[in-house]
Amino acid sequence: MVMTRTEAIALITTKLASLDDERVQTVAEIVADIAADDRKVRDLTSRELALLAQSKEDFKAGRAFSFDELVDELDNELAPLGVPNYRA
Repeated sequence: MVMTRTEAIALITTKLASLDDERVQTVAEIVADIAADDRKVRDLTSRELALLAQSKEDFKAGRAFSFDELVDELDNELAPLGVPNYRA
């Protein structure tokens, strides 16, 4: 969905009022981070680049999660944050 700047600001303004204090703080931090640097993305660290290279090699060698394994892993990781299970 592509929105105009005006539509995006209106959506943010409308939804912001319904967020709890912690999420409002998170949104504020995200906006501050974005405003502090005009680049869309930051450069990857050497560790991140190495992990990407490793993951490509793992994939080539067939070492990868199935979709079901991935969903189970993500559900387990996100449960403590209150995110409902994918299949729920």
